Amino acid sequence: MHFVKSGLAAFSLAAGLAAAPAATAVTQDKVYEFSAADACQLSVPTTDTKVRPRANGYRNEGTSNQFVICGMGGYEKGTVLYMALLYTSMDGAQHDMSCTGVTGLTGSESGPLYSTKTVSVAASGYSFATWGAEDFGADEGAPIDSGMNLSVTCTLPPNVALQGFESEQLIDVGN
Repeated sequence: MHFVKSGLAAFSLAAGLAAAPAATAVTQDKVYEFSAADACQLSVPTTDTKVRPRANGYRNEGTSNQFVICGMGGYEKGTVLYMALLYTSMDGAQHDMSCTGVTGLTGSESGPLYSTKTVSVAASGYSFATWGAEDFGADEGAPIDSGMNLSVTCTLPPNVALQGFESEQLIDVGN
């Protein structure tokens, strides 16, 4: 009798599993935002600069250009669709700024990869520059290849503030 119950239970379980729908991967589009005061720092540290983190941005309050790097944390490799740097003028004047996006590890198969852009900082409001897979030689809309060590380095002009660093990612939330 015990064999019949065990056999019936095993058959029921097998039939239930066979009838269950197949699991499918589910992704969620998420945008992560980072404070520039936390994400950015001087590329060449010095105490003789007027660049500093403030509540409203990482600001160059000095009179000369400064090299600043903003690194993105909190992401999974192969999920980042773009990274964006937000910036603003502090003096009501338009400024030009050169920034280089970077992805990949030194010594890896395809890294590091670089993409330099000259961007215009609007006289009012905020502006932003984005880097996606297409900026590193891949297809637009794909995750950024070699998506490790994602960062942007800029020559930050006087009277310009970096206000934020963000990314859009496709995160696996179930399967």
